[in-house]
Amino acid sequence: MTIPSSHRKRPATVCYVLSYRFPRYVRTKTLTRALSGMDNVVLVEAVNTMTGPLRYLQTLARLSAVRIMHDPDCYILGFRGHELFWPVRLLTLGKPLIVDHMMSPWDSLVNEKKRFRRGGLMERLLYRYERLLLHAADGILTDTDLHADFLADSFGLRRGAIRSVPVGADEELFAPPPPGAVARRDDLFHVFFYGTFLPLHGVPVILEAAAMLRDRPVRFTLVGGKGTDLADFHAMRTGLGLDRVTHREWVDYERLPGMIAEADLCLGGPFGDTGQSRRVVTGKTFQFLAMGKPTVVGRIDGDFGFEDRKNCLLVPQGDGGELARMILWCLEHREELGGIGRRGRELYRARFSTGPIGEILRELLATCAPQRGRG
Repeated sequence: MTIPSSHRKRPATVCYVLSYRFPRYVRTKTLTRALSGMDNVVLVEAVNTMTGPLRYLQTLARLSAVRIMHDPDCYILGFRGHELFWPVRLLTLGKPLIVDHMMSPWDSLVNEKKRFRRGGLMERLLYRYERLLLHAADGILTDTDLHADFLADSFGLRRGAIRSVPVGADEELFAPPPPGAVARRDDLFHVFFYGTFLPLHGVPVILEAAAMLRDRPVRFTLVGGKGTDLADFHAMRTGLGLDRVTHREWVDYERLPGMIAEADLCLGGPFGDTGQSRRVVTGKTFQFLAMGKPTVVGRIDGDFGFEDRKNCLLVPQGDGGELARMILWCLEHREELGGIGRRGRELYRARFSTGPIGEILRELLATCAPQRGRG
């Protein structure tokens, strides 16, 4: 139950803790923006600015200072908090610690990337570490109800201890461009995707679709990838002879909105048809929707408000043929794409923006942050 502001004697102080190589990662921005905009909450941060290994020491030093100076009512440990959980747990003893667990390292390394063999020593150690961590937390955040169900079932957690909070988007950066601000480059139909090329993203599915559309006036621009995943991408693109698939290994984050605005269609996915891909809505999907762009979304179970050819374009995962057919439909129905994009933005604002995220956090903090008396 939400504690009415008239009953709380002074604002609750919430500390957001992070030690990640991308300190201004979108999840950090959406959570901290929602927290800072809440009535009766004072937000303080123990967030790294260094991006190398010393970031861990920097975060712990800042957390120690926050504990001494502010004595927060509640702590939220941000994305990839499993890397620093136990020192943070020690420094926050006596106060609730909520962990943002959008990605299970056990699931990622064992089931998705196949780095460790099921039943092997490393797999068992990793599972036990993650299970112990999650049971030691006072609350858990994740991105979807599907992911929350997975965590509860996999690690024996009480489902009520897990809250799903949409990833959202950096709404200052990812906003619709002014009318007439984007000029067409050519007569081709431009399809845009970016990501890390993880198995859940299904980049091979995108290349299969591109191969089926090689004789159509469609150009694909893909950004991202590294390591083996990128090498596999280049080998497949070359093998299929995809001349209209352009790849860029890196684009500055601030330049992404411009590239999104120039596209006729954006691929949010996920298309990989893996366990993880069937539980998530990708961060890029929220960004595309926030910008009012027509977005192809990989179909998953759950009520997210997605309606095919009304506020997005829905396709089954793992099927390059279905993705190709959807892109072809978009090519032949360009006049309908603007309305789909506008309704997608309306969906984003209603269900995935800072306002709805703040309401979920408000309910969570009402149960975790104790009521305080006057100072």
